[in-house]
Amino acid sequence: MKVLKSEFEYREWMEKDYFHLEEGYPSVLEPDELERELLHQMPDQFPCIVLVVKGPRPVEPEGLQFIYSAQVQEWAKQFGVID
Repeated sequence: MKVLKSEFEYREWMEKDYFHLEEGYPSVLEPDELERELLHQMPDQFPCIVLVVKGPRPVEPEGLQFIYSAQVQEWAKQFGVID
């Protein structure tokens, strides 16, 4: 779980923590493939919280789930943190 405040933070997190791309090691994705995947998976808005979730079956890949400010505010109301 990570808070992403901007597109820059999203891209940085995806490359380093999700795809595990690091300088010095060859990427399995070509630059244009990486860009398409980043755009495909990008959240609808920032800031957000991203969670990596496992597929419903062991053979299915992990996916991303985004939680947005409106949901966090609703939860804060339910927990009595805000009115």
